Amino acid sequence: MLNKIEGYAAFKDIEDRFNIIKKKTLPLCAAENLISPFVKLPLNGDFQERYIMNGVLDYETDNNFIGSNFLFEIYGLINKQCAKLFDCNYADARTLTGMNCITSLLMSITKAGDKIMVSDSECGGHQSMKVVCKRLGLQIIDMPYDYNHFDMDYENVYSVLKKDDINFFLYAPSDIINPPDFDKLKLPSNTVLLYDASQTLGLIAGKQLDNPLNKIDNCILFGGTHKTLPGPANGLIMTKNNEWAKLIDKTISPLYIRHTQMHQIVSLLYALFEMEAFGESYSKKTIDYAQRLSNELRMKNFDIPSINGVPTFTHQVFIRTNKIEMNDIYFNAFKYNVTLNKKNKQLFNNHGIRIGTQEIARLNWDIDPINLIADIIDSLRSHTKDTEELLKKLTIPNDILFTFKKEEASH
Repeated sequence: MLNKIEGYAAFKDIEDRFNIIKKKTLPLCAAENLISPFVKLPLNGDFQERYIMNGVLDYETDNNFIGSNFLFEIYGLINKQCAKLFDCNYADARTLTGMNCITSLLMSITKAGDKIMVSDSECGGHQSMKVVCKRLGLQIIDMPYDYNHFDMDYENVYSVLKKDDINFFLYAPSDIINPPDFDKLKLPSNTVLLYDASQTLGLIAGKQLDNPLNKIDNCILFGGTHKTLPGPANGLIMTKNNEWAKLIDKTISPLYIRHTQMHQIVSLLYALFEMEAFGESYSKKTIDYAQRLSNELRMKNFDIPSINGVPTFTHQVFIRTNKIEMNDIYFNAFKYNVTLNKKNKQLFNNHGIRIGTQEIARLNWDIDPINLIADIIDSLRSHTKDTEELLKKLTIPNDILFTFKKEEASH
């Protein structure tokens, strides 16, 4: 009977075609990752349909849902895991995605007319941040940036924050090869750092990048949880500041979010279990792949920028191109199912390609794939080179590393 429903048959056709292409796809997009069968286990559970009111800090029986006390205990486990991985005092996984996370956070802690310094998209900042800030009625001031070193201009950042009496500093890098040196970042006493680490949460949890919560007293660390932290598409907000924690906790839910998608939160909890066990080795491999791939591409005469001789300190690889080469690479990547992003911004000298290694670092390769992947990327520059033949030499693994077996999750 189900097969007689036209929409279902159409969906199954889409699914079949997607799965065929997915098996052939070389995943080099810096914004995506795989979640393991272990992390998918909670998505089939009964938590999805359940509601809980109030926040993470306090549970109130009045006006809450019967049985929600169990969900509150899960909030507590999220806090404990994040305390281990991020050294925070407060962790909130109620927001639904990275963008829902920043929108809910800003609505909770700012008011119309507040001044906020924001990293511009030209220097790698997430392009939606200014849109959200403008919609909330915030006064936007651009973050000073040092394009020569792919880093914020620390001296001028402090100077502008101080001179203009800015209370909020939103640093939200979407394109990042050189993470901030938090020892250099000085903030006025009234300024809170809002650090969107969506791209690098996993690398921070894996102890390969500095954690701003350990360097900046007045700091809120947040982000989406499906890039270098290979979990479901959730939002995660963390801080050591008790005052910010109390304000966020009582405001996000039930004011801005009612149904917190508990099955997603439990799935994220499982991803945090993975990061506790495997996060350091996974993060090291991710960065190693990015650095080695950068060097291989440089030997093929790609324009790969570097910081003091190092091409990247994250999972991302920048390739600077002219407009024609950028479009050729992207056209052929689309044609041959190689996922990557093209960039039209000053950070790439106006045109370029961004690659990420966080997904290929999770795959259980039979051989070291870096040289062959570099050859494939090189072939994308031309419409005459045989990209298809090179891809046939690269068998995309089905097995995922840095995870637990599903059997281990059974009682």
